[in-house]
Amino acid sequence: MKLFPRILIASTLISSLSFAGMVNGIAVIINKEPITLYEVYKYSEHFKIAKKEALDILVRQKLEDAEIKRQGIDADIFEVDSYIQNLAKQNGMSEFDFLKMLQAQKVDIDVYKKDLKTKLKRDKLYQRIIQEKVGRIDESEIKEFYEANKNQFSFANEYTLKEFKAQNENLLQSILQNPMLRPEGVSIEDKVLSHANLSHTNQALLAQTPEGKYSSITQENGVYMMYYVIKKEGISYIPFENVRNNIYGYLYKQKEQKAIEDHFEKLKSSANIQVLRNPN
Repeated sequence: MKLFPRILIASTLISSLSFAGMVNGIAVIINKEPITLYEVYKYSEHFKIAKKEALDILVRQKLEDAEIKRQGIDADIFEVDSYIQNLAKQNGMSEFDFLKMLQAQKVDIDVYKKDLKTKLKRDKLYQRIIQEKVGRIDESEIKEFYEANKNQFSFANEYTLKEFKAQNENLLQSILQNPMLRPEGVSIEDKVLSHANLSHTNQALLAQTPEGKYSSITQENGVYMMYYVIKKEGISYIPFENVRNNIYGYLYKQKEQKAIEDHFEKLKSSANIQVLRNPN
């Protein structure tokens, strides 16, 4: 009868040692900066992502922190407070009420401000990289994208379709998963709609839905809706001038992302990275 307590104690001890090993165990050392298995585990659990992805993000953060330090980038308390004031304003609240709301949600304000300071420093770093690496976008580049992707800027003058409506979004999701289903609570109506009479939301929705496919689900006045496009007639194209600025914004955003990714890939390839343990 005395065996069970010993087994229990031994089991508890092994569990404790295992946890201690995870806390103290180092997964990666990058430029002499360690990332522990526990950090990877915590990040993975918090953001509900795989440990491999969590480790990649933590490595990237170490590279960012080193670059911020190298370039002498900082953010002061006034910038943090200004950021919080803008957040509060966007939510129609005073700064005091906004912070009270965070506290009610068990958010540690000091930790929150520390995280915001880190975010602001990273934003400044990204902005510097963009200013240094991203060049201007030529008009010819914008026109070339328009011509190569003209189908993205087309719409039908008339749509023959089936309209699905339900009070419960899950009912429409079940049809998307199994198009043969016709669950109770879903109304289906055959319709012919002209582009000119559609809302801007539905114009965009149907323009990007191919024939023989279901649209994504939208909500209108508390009712969930989707369409099955049977036929499109009378294809027209949005004039280049009407979408030029949208294309410019898209191309610039793409160049921003590429410049940042290339910058950190270069840093990563030249960094001293030692992988000691792969988190499982």
